[in-house]
Amino acid sequence: MDHEEEEEIEIPNYFICPISLEIMKDPVTTVSGITYDRQSIVQWLEKVPSCPVTKQPLPVDSDLTPNHMLRRLIQHWCVENATRGVVRIPTPRAPPGKPNIVEEIKNLKKFGQEALGKEDTLKKLEVLALEGESNRRLMCEGGVHKYLILFVVKCTREEEEEEQRRIKGKLEESLRLLHLIGVPLNEARTILIENDRILESLTLVLNQQDFMNKAYTIVLLRNLTENTSSHIVERLSAEIFRGIIGFVKDVVSSFNHVNPSVCATVQPSNSRVRHKAPSKLDHSVVIKQAVTAALMILLETSSWSRNRTILVDLGAVSELIELEISSKGEKRTTELVLGILSRLCCCADGRAQFLAHRGGIAIVTKRMLRVSAAADDRALSILGTVSKYSPENEVVEEMVSVGTVDKLCSVLRIDCSVSLKEKAKEILRDHFDELKKFPCIDVTLLTKLLNSSPKDLLTEYYSRVGV
Repeated sequence: MDHEEEEEIEIPNYFICPISLEIMKDPVTTVSGITYDRQSIVQWLEKVPSCPVTKQPLPVDSDLTPNHMLRRLIQHWCVENATRGVVRIPTPRAPPGKPNIVEEIKNLKKFGQEALGKEDTLKKLEVLALEGESNRRLMCEGGVHKYLILFVVKCTREEEEEEQRRIKGKLEESLRLLHLIGVPLNEARTILIENDRILESLTLVLNQQDFMNKAYTIVLLRNLTENTSSHIVERLSAEIFRGIIGFVKDVVSSFNHVNPSVCATVQPSNSRVRHKAPSKLDHSVVIKQAVTAALMILLETSSWSRNRTILVDLGAVSELIELEISSKGEKRTTELVLGILSRLCCCADGRAQFLAHRGGIAIVTKRMLRVSAAADDRALSILGTVSKYSPENEVVEEMVSVGTVDKLCSVLRIDCSVSLKEKAKEILRDHFDELKKFPCIDVTLLTKLLNSSPKDLLTEYYSRVGV
């Protein structure tokens, strides 16, 4: 119907959802007595646990009673106005809810992993999990995550080729569902201690070809190790690190369009598919979460020299530089990458790899004074360590050519922490004699900056900006 005809139709106010301001398709009444469209109120309660109209507290799993009388009135009104272009609203299907989840959990407890091996069990659970946060919480309370982890272990231990093909899809479904519902932080440590095969199974998945399975596994690994014993984190196997570095490499390839299969996974869906987004996990979001999880694991584990050696031997320095070059300088990612690099550059081989990559000093210099104070601190730590313990001529020449010296002078001339200024000054002072040999270096300005106190530099900065 055209716009003029639409304006002539008078829609009863009580047909309109107070949230979406559109005609309700599936009206439900909350315990506060207000009726909303189901989809609108469910999405609202996942963000704000209160009634939008009365402000009465409403838990996310609050009962929503179908308002059948109002729905029939709306449908009758639609039929009466069909000749004016109004489309009849179909009768909504009853959504899966708590009784369905309870039933599935009972089946899990009764039949264990056999239940998950059935054709449609995992699909049913995924549909329930996608319905909303309240369903996912009920699953966690019922221990669904524990059954799923044990099922993943079982899937990865199948040795017969025919059986492996059969359970390949089950493994992906299990990991995807685990990603949806998560693992409660207070249970992660116990889960790892009770089953020493979990890490072995996750290692196998990480070193397989399926890109999304790797992404789900890395997020799960981070959840399991976040609050666990430092001994477990310290002794993660080299194969786990290999899988994580391999995932980072795949992500970089997708950014550079080198790996078409991965690139297709990372790219957002087309407009037609996007309308179905609520029923699917957004792969691009999952991959972003996995990259962050991977970097957090690498940062935490690189505290130990044994792990630093493994990571350097696996080529982590080069892959992290490539990741930072390929990314858009997103704050959290940059801080994590620079934090890991600052630790890997503590060993000679790490510094050698850093210098061997022609973009290392350049990208660290580029990120300085553009991201955050934390990123600046880590960037200066990298430059300080590399320039101090590596061949001076080679390092200084590159620092001059990519603008590092200018950035270090800028640190001294702007309003930033004294600790950052001291780090920048130490680098410049250590290489002052070598820097004087370059015609492009203003020796007079450099000498002044090195001889001035932080207070004098700050006073000059304020006078320069007119404060």
